[in-house]
Amino acid sequence: MKYLNRTKTNFWSVSLAILLGFLGCTPSDSDFPCNLRVEYLTEPLGVDVPQPRFSWQLQTGRRDVSQAAFQVIVGENLSEIEKGTGRIWDTGKVISSEMLNLEYKGIPLQSNTKYFWRVRVWMDENTSVWSEPSSFHTGILDKNEWQAQWITTQNEITDASPLFRKDFVVSKNVAEAYAYITACGFYEFFLNGEKVGDHVLDPGVTDYRKTILYSTYDVTSLLKEGTNAAGAMLGNGAWNLHKTEGRWSWGGGGTAFGNPLLWVQLMITYSDGSTELVVSDGTWKTAVGPVTFNNLYGGEDYNAQKELPGWASANFDDSHWLAVAEAEGLGGTLKSQLTPPIKVTQTLAPVKQINPEPGVFLFDLGQNIAGWWRVEIKGTPGQVIRIRGAETLNDSLFAKPLEDGDKLSTKFKYHAQTWTDYTLKSNEPESYEPRFFYTGFRYVEVVVSNKQNPEYLKIEGRVARSANERNGTFESSDSLLNRIYRAGVWSQMGNMQSYPTDCPHREKGAYNGDGQVIAETSMHDFHMAPFYTKWLNDMRDSQEENGRIPNTSPVLVGGMGGGVAWGSAYVLIPWWMYHYYGDARILQEHYPTMKRYLNYLRELGSKDEDPSEPYIIDNFDGYWYSLGEWCAPGSKNDCPNHPVVNTFYYYYNSLLFSKIANELGHLDDAKYFKTLSDTIKQHFNSKFFNTETALYGTDEAFQTYQLLALVGNLVPEGYQNKVFQTVVDDIKSRNDHLNTGIIGTKYLWPVLVEGGENELAYKIATQTTYPSFGYWIENGSTTLLEQWSGVNSHNHQMFGSITEYFYKFLAGIQSPMEGNTTNGYKQIHIEPVIPEGLNHVNASLETVAGTVVSNWKKQPESFFHEVKIPGNSSSTVVFSTPGDNSVTLWEGETKIWDDNRFIEGVAGVHDVKMEQGKLFVRTGSGTYHFRMGKK
Repeated sequence: MKYLNRTKTNFWSVSLAILLGFLGCTPSDSDFPCNLRVEYLTEPLGVDVPQPRFSWQLQTGRRDVSQAAFQVIVGENLSEIEKGTGRIWDTGKVISSEMLNLEYKGIPLQSNTKYFWRVRVWMDENTSVWSEPSSFHTGILDKNEWQAQWITTQNEITDASPLFRKDFVVSKNVAEAYAYITACGFYEFFLNGEKVGDHVLDPGVTDYRKTILYSTYDVTSLLKEGTNAAGAMLGNGAWNLHKTEGRWSWGGGGTAFGNPLLWVQLMITYSDGSTELVVSDGTWKTAVGPVTFNNLYGGEDYNAQKELPGWASANFDDSHWLAVAEAEGLGGTLKSQLTPPIKVTQTLAPVKQINPEPGVFLFDLGQNIAGWWRVEIKGTPGQVIRIRGAETLNDSLFAKPLEDGDKLSTKFKYHAQTWTDYTLKSNEPESYEPRFFYTGFRYVEVVVSNKQNPEYLKIEGRVARSANERNGTFESSDSLLNRIYRAGVWSQMGNMQSYPTDCPHREKGAYNGDGQVIAETSMHDFHMAPFYTKWLNDMRDSQEENGRIPNTSPVLVGGMGGGVAWGSAYVLIPWWMYHYYGDARILQEHYPTMKRYLNYLRELGSKDEDPSEPYIIDNFDGYWYSLGEWCAPGSKNDCPNHPVVNTFYYYYNSLLFSKIANELGHLDDAKYFKTLSDTIKQHFNSKFFNTETALYGTDEAFQTYQLLALVGNLVPEGYQNKVFQTVVDDIKSRNDHLNTGIIGTKYLWPVLVEGGENELAYKIATQTTYPSFGYWIENGSTTLLEQWSGVNSHNHQMFGSITEYFYKFLAGIQSPMEGNTTNGYKQIHIEPVIPEGLNHVNASLETVAGTVVSNWKKQPESFFHEVKIPGNSSSTVVFSTPGDNSVTLWEGETKIWDDNRFIEGVAGVHDVKMEQGKLFVRTGSGTYHFRMGKK
């Protein structure tokens, strides 16, 4: 038994056009390299990696197309690149099929420089084609080139948002100008009265004491000859968190390091080649702006009567503004924010609104979101409107459509005490949306201070998240699965805020356990490589002296609580990135600190509550630091035996780290940690396994413990089937319901499917009674919840791992983690699991190799399966059959399997074999339309 170690036109094309749009490639009969990326990003600005990596894909309208060789050129001049020459770097013709993470090895790159590049691909010895040119721009590669100073206000800032400005003169025609901006806290930056860029809640939160991220903007078009003005507005963010009476804050309120700080370096290059710097320093001025309160948790207040019109424009009279103060001694290293910034990605209009009494309005967005509200209003000067949101109505357990008589739920302080107070300045229409906080909500309440209806009022929901590109699509004949899938995607979007959060309203915490159990799902739904690169740096920054990875990274937001499963994100996610993205550098960069974490675990076994068991991690450092399973049904988070989970992850981390060490050539480490994992395995079974009952850690079956033993191949020889059966029996005793928390849920469907219980897996996924995903959905949920019962948060992503089952098994697009698809999706294995009650699935996945499509449909006498394999990849497509010679397989209108034999002659189809009642079809790249039926 093997577990994790290992025909209508619209049907066939349902999602292909969408995903080609994701790729930046357009359908064509020709072959060409496309989707050129540097450090996973398209034409990035501010690349501060001395040896950036280049990737591309091969677009083709033909079958069986692969790359035989490539040539990458890099230059500073576009015309040079268009001619096919690169002065900065020219690899020459390299005989290789690799297209992923090619490391730069040219002339040393210069700071603040735009480079152009393109790639040439040979499909055979004589046929080659160039990509369109692409570009990247470098950030500051030498810290000595930074000339800016940190600036802030002389007066203490607690709640208000300060403004900063400076006039400067542009004396000549500007060839190009780039602005490098960051803050401790959040910022908005302006040039000549116009906001620069579309980032929000920027920079992404880090532990500022270790790392501060800057963004790079091309501002050439915003400058003019003569007097110009730079301006900035700062928010407290995670830097200056205070606990304010009557406003929501998590725990003790957070850490306040002092006033928010600004850093600006504007680098101007004139047409004559000369350069000029405009930097933040003591010559800037500051004043208090109209944002009178801003807190990452408690909301934001805005008094429009305190606006200073034109403050960020040239020649504004700032004679009454105060001089800034220069700040020193932060200690954090400036690094480029090479991850998608947080942006407003969608705007939702209400689906229903009511006005139950004068001056009170209630709006239903129809969807639970993370972000904020935007208001348009026409009232009277001095009117104050209070805007707040919540996930439910009438203090009810679940969400529902808005009806007359409903009221906003205020039972949770994170809704009741989080708001915006907006003070109107005029009788004219006004518009406002917050800048420096976000929250989670579906319903929006507006209350007018004088209980008079304004002349006009409009509310919209603004979805704010890290702008990671969508990666995949899933749709099936089962509407419940489709709604679960959508809720899972929305939950991920609600918890992407430069790191994976637990929830967008209560804690906003960077909990590593929540993030690791959802990581593989997110890699299917979104382009996560740069996002996780940043988050792993957060984990490294958070590592304690003894090697421990805290339960949150970065540590400034959210709380503590967790266990070994939480810190294990630091080993699991690099390992998954290596497989999904072919990223060996992520393993290399974090290898020393991962090893420190493993050594911490090794020592922990002798420092926990039972030091006599050095290979068992018992409870340690109190309840909240040694949690096991989390949020299992009815458990109140007090699952029966936390050391089972802690020791499993100790074993699993040691095993994976031995593999990482082997991949990187650290053979002594590989041998040591493999031996260690074997020893832990022996002690794990000796301590927890009952050979009579085949149960781990408990006298009655607890699904998570059984699943972990199976998924980690921990079960002693001869007992696998018996342990597996305990899972099946317990599920059936619960009327086909799961009994897992966030950890067991991730592994439930893979174990069941690979153990042959396909129908049972589908039954669990489609249940509508407690505990199940369908229970949430049938009760009006549009995101995934924190608890199976429905209490507490209605926007947690940690249970979203169910959609791995949708992609990997129902659609059959196996990831590299199942053992058949290779790293980077070079060889792709597609093997759908077909439950009796499911009639079709349409799924697509943009991998680093290109778009993979698996669309299948059952008909009474036939089974249709459309498969798309990206250029330079190949596939094995598997069909379940009766196991005899009674089936025929067509590709298009041509037979490729009949009379129990492979029929050659179809382009791209290399072989068909029957093994163990399955047909294995081996193909090259391209789109294939298979039909299987009786003779």
